[in-house]
Amino acid sequence: MKLNVKKTGINGEGIAYFKRKPVFIEGCFPGETVECTLEDQGRYFKGKLVRILKKSPDRISCVCPYQKECGGCALLPLEYQKQLEIKKELLMEALHKYAGFKQKIDDIVPSEKSLSYRNRSNMPVIEEDGKLVSAMYRSGSNHPIPIEQCPVHDTTVERIRSDILQIMNRHHYSVYSQSEKKGIRQLAVRGFHNEFQAVIITGNDELDQETVDDLSKIQNLVSIYQGINTQKDPIRMMPEKLKRLYGKEKITVRMDDYSLSLSPQAFFQLNRDQAERIYKDAVSFVPEGSGRVVEAYCGIGTISLYLSGKAEEVIGIELEKEAVKDATENAERNGCHNLRFLCSDASRAIRKLLEKQKADMLIVDPPRTGLDQDLIETLLQSKIKRLVYISCNPATLGKDLNLLQKKYMINSVKGYDIFPNTPLIETIVCLDRKC
Repeated sequence: MKLNVKKTGINGEGIAYFKRKPVFIEGCFPGETVECTLEDQGRYFKGKLVRILKKSPDRISCVCPYQKECGGCALLPLEYQKQLEIKKELLMEALHKYAGFKQKIDDIVPSEKSLSYRNRSNMPVIEEDGKLVSAMYRSGSNHPIPIEQCPVHDTTVERIRSDILQIMNRHHYSVYSQSEKKGIRQLAVRGFHNEFQAVIITGNDELDQETVDDLSKIQNLVSIYQGINTQKDPIRMMPEKLKRLYGKEKITVRMDDYSLSLSPQAFFQLNRDQAERIYKDAVSFVPEGSGRVVEAYCGIGTISLYLSGKAEEVIGIELEKEAVKDATENAERNGCHNLRFLCSDASRAIRKLLEKQKADMLIVDPPRTGLDQDLIETLLQSKIKRLVYISCNPATLGKDLNLLQKKYMINSVKGYDIFPNTPLIETIVCLDRKC
């Protein structure tokens, strides 16, 4: 079947049309003519690319040999400016479809780096030709693909990951066996500047001291942990309890004038430079001299630190215990004494807080699933004057905005490219209460 690709879908796939139904085809872009096979799925067709008959003028040579198999960077073979245009279209379509928002928005704010921007790699370990190697899961599956080097990972992260695997192979460690519940299962490396931390996830193994000594000699690796995970399915999950084998308990990252410490389990944005820009822009919606400002889903308290100089009191809410510990420590080490953090579910904590106290503003940065229904109802019944919503999913953002518009008016929308070469978009929306 010969088809013309019209636009890009939310997962980075090309969309064509046949018999008035959309055809979703991985590996192609708007403006291309393709030959594909079709599989009828009812309301749409799933297309399998056979070959590209006419290439887009925006298609470029792909820098990653694994891109087609891995699928994690669907937009990598496109000029970066075209990627930004596609993301703007995806954001506008989602807001229009789910929230009825038809106003034009500014261009997507580009990332300073389109490659080598991810400060963390978290990759399963498999065996190839008798050696341990890192892998990526093929998009939408549990099928691992051996990866020698990933171009979107920080170059030092990649070098340390490779050095660790060489040492583990030299000491003859084996890949994880579910039946024996032993072996090397996953390797996570994260770091900033000259401080990097590694977590080696294994079965019921003990890493001998000679191995640890060799690992400790890796340049810039200042912290090594081991995590044990013998569960059958969630192999990407970081274990709750980790054993420190060497070096620092936490690593440090600087954000503007603030110094933050990170435990291995704590979440931190993968694109540090773009995250810094997003946080500064989000906090710009908070007037100087504000009273009480609440940050929900605060993580290690980065945005709360930015808020500390603009509000009398800042209350951060976070469900993960380790992140709350990091947030409290970060407030102390930066001399921000008007911050306090609650370890709680966001909707429950905000509801209880508003029963006793007044909050002038709320900043939320929820996971991809968006805000839960209880929190939305609480906000609609509240008297909070301004909401700043940081979203990583335009679809759930649009659905939440559709509900929030009962009491709030959208006055600003701005999109950011925090994950270049993927279709993912970060967005800041500022909403003010109507009455």
